[in-house]
Parts: sequence; C-alpha cells; structure tokens
Amino acid sequence: MKKINYNNLDQDIYYFTLKNGFRVYLIPFKDKKNYYAILGTKYGSIDVEFDNNEGHFKTPYGIAHFLEHKIFAEENGEDPFAFFSKSGVNTNASTTFDNTRYYIWGVNEIEKNLNYFLDFILSPYFTDQNVEKEKGIIYEEIKMYDDSPEWVLDDEMRKNLFYNLPVREKIAGSIEEVSKITKEDLYNVYNNFYHPSEMFLVIGGNINPYEIEKLIRNHKKLNSFNSKKEVKHFKVSEPNDVKSEYKELHMDIKVPKIRYSIKISKDNFKDLNDIDISMYLGIMISYLFGQTSEFKEKVTLQSLSSGFFLEKNSYDNFYTIDITAESDKADILIEEINKTLENIKINKKDLERIKKVWIASEIRMIDSVEMTVDNIYSDIISYDKIYDNRIELIRQIDLKNINKFLKKLDLTNRSLVMILPKEEN
Repeated sequence: MKKINYNNLDQDIYYFTLKNGFRVYLIPFKDKKNYYAILGTKYGSIDVEFDNNEGHFKTPYGIAHFLEHKIFAEENGEDPFAFFSKSGVNTNASTTFDNTRYYIWGVNEIEKNLNYFLDFILSPYFTDQNVEKEKGIIYEEIKMYDDSPEWVLDDEMRKNLFYNLPVREKIAGSIEEVSKITKEDLYNVYNNFYHPSEMFLVIGGNINPYEIEKLIRNHKKLNSFNSKKEVKHFKVSEPNDVKSEYKELHMDIKVPKIRYSIKISKDNFKDLNDIDISMYLGIMISYLFGQTSEFKEKVTLQSLSSGFFLEKNSYDNFYTIDITAESDKADILIEEINKTLENIKINKKDLERIKKVWIASEIRMIDSVEMTVDNIYSDIISYDKIYDNRIELIRQIDLKNINKFLKKLDLTNRSLVMILPKEEN
C-alpha cells in the first residue's frame, strides 16, 4: 500500500490495487467519528453500446439505472437497507450519465458493514419475476420525472444541444426502452462493468487504513475474480454546433422557467488537459456570474430572477455551461446573460480574488469526510487519477494563460429552453 499527501495539508491518502485490478483509496481522518464509502464503476446511462472480446453489444436505454435498482435484490430475500439500519448505517445508490455509485455512511461497525457492502454488490440476483416487478416501479419514476419542470428543462436541453451523444436520452430511459430489459441483459452488462477491474472503492473518515486493507485483501468474493480485459466504451461523433437553438413548452407552473446553455468543444484546447479546461471555465463562471459579479448585482437590483443556478458539465468531448432560472422577466434576464458573455477579459485583481476564495473553499472542504471522498471519487471518474494538490493548481493559474484560454473559447453555440405557464402564449 502506498501513501500520498493531500493538498499539502494534514491529510493523507492510502491506495493500493488488487491483482484483479480493483482499486482502493483510503482517507483516514484523525478527528472524525463517522465514515463514508463509495463503490463505483465507470458505467452509466450512456453506455448502451460496448465492445469486448466476444463482440459488439447494444442494450436498451435506462439499463444502467435499472441495474442499480436490482443490485439491492438478494437471493436469500434479505433487504440491504434493513441490514445496515440495524447498526445505524445508511446506504443508497445513484446513476449518472457516466458512472454508477453505491455508498454507505455511518459511525458503527465499519468492518462488518463493509464486508456486507461488498458481498451484496458482488452477488447479483436477477430473475424474470423480479425484473418484471421492477419495471412497474421504474415506470412510475419516469412519469414523476416527466411531471417535474426542472427535469423537463434538463432533458429537453440535452436534446437541443446534442445530435448523437447518448446523453440525449434520459438516465432512467423511456417506458418503451425499459420494457425491453431482460435478466439476460442485466447479467451481460453486470459481468462486463461490475467486474473488479472496472470498479474502485473510496473510503474516508474514522478508519484504520491497514485494517481496511487487510479486510479487502481477504474478502473471498472480491478476490475470487480473475483479471479481465477492459471493456471498450462505444464512441459516437458529435458536431460542435447545437442541434436546436430554441424550444418552448407549457406546463402547470406560475412563473416561467428557463434553461440557457452553451456547448463548448474541447477541440480548441488540445494543448490543455481536462483539469485545466475545467478550472479555467470555473474561473470564468465565477468572474461573470459569481456573488460579487456585476451580473449578480443587476439581477438583484432589478429583481430579474427568483431563482438562479449555474453549473458546468462535461459530456464526452464537450463541456456545457448551464444556467437555470425562474423569472417573470425572462426576456430581460436573457438579454443580460447575452451582454455578460460579450468581450470577456479578466483583470489581475479579479483573478487573484477568485483564486483566494477558491483556495479557502478547498481548505474548508478537506474538513468534511463526505466532500473529500466525493472529490476523490469525482477525480477518478473525470480524469482517471487523483489531483492530490488542487490548491497548488489554483495558485499556478496566471492572468496570461486565462486570457489566452478566453480568446480561444467559442461561446457562440447556445440554446434556450423555456417552460411557460399553460395560459401564456
């Protein structure tokens, strides 16, 4: 087992890899009583097509999310939620476009709970009966999402932005697609993407890394898997422009909701790696739309939005900047967004201010077990490595490089989705 320091602070990360390729990252906290563990795989809703040494496979949309649900079915009928609750431990799972994760968190009996955690995830039990029963539950979940304006904004915008990327489809899939899923489909994707060589474990909190290492190296089920050839994720080509610039919908709401998005290709930044692009975009977003920005001041003084949220997302070879807002002055708000995105140039004073705030935030996050584990997990999913000194990366961002980046940045590929009250025209 090896050890690295994290962010030049009083925090270490221990890590090792089993012979079958299973990766483990352990972050012991000296002053915490709780622990938090994530077991993940780089298998998400977009991985409906893949290749292995047996050939090419195509599965129904929504199968990754369906599989996440069925992992909690055990052959002996035991309920994992009930097992963990006996010792005051919580468990859950989630599926995104590019990964599926399972997690437990609590304060008691980590070795007992971790053993069981690995056991039930590595012991799938799918039958024709339990698969058919689950479909009804998934159908209701899909209908719930379809009735939510926030989910509709998100789903419709991805359809506007992308021509071919599978992110056009909902994570849960459609009722038609889910109806096609069989137990054979589930075992096929499970055997390919839930092999230890495709998975990794991150645990932080009140743990002894050497005791956890011993537990994992001696776990019979986990170590019964041999090494396996990597599965090849299927790639599709995607144009740089947006498929549609505007879409308008009507739902049962009182105040209009908008999603304003920009599609950004990574092709213009071949001299930068993904972490550089992500950090530079983060700097730009903070400068343009942050709490101390001119835009934020205008929105507040003119009461342009009763709810404003901005994030950046990564999809394959693209980043998106996504603005979600609720506003009865949507036209004025959109005009202000457009003005803000013109002729961007950051000065040294603003850059240094943003960097200081960012570094302070990183230092605060390291005090949280959950945030630290989530950050390390996200690094592995996004970059396939841990950036163990993100604070130093922030310090190294200089004005020349950020403005050089901004000159190459193409913000012209934009799209707008609006949901209006049913009575509005």
